[in-house]
Amino acid sequence: MSSNMQSSSSSSEAQARRSVQQLRVEASMERIKVSKASSDLMRYCREQAKYDPLLTGVPASENPFKEKKPCAIL
Repeated sequence: MSSNMQSSSSSSEAQARRSVQQLRVEASMERIKVSKASSDLMRYCREQAKYDPLLTGVPASENPFKEKKPCAIL
């Protein structure tokens, strides 16, 4: 029973060490304010909007899904 308790204790200690290490990594990350991140994202979206086919549309000459001309054999 003593070895089982030791195993459980060392396992729990190892888990705690991993948690502490992960928290240290996360705490050392450089962070920016949400307001700055959102304004940067909005600026980027505005700059890229002219290249977005969902906003600007696709010219008919470049549209691969354009309706084909119907067959005029009849």
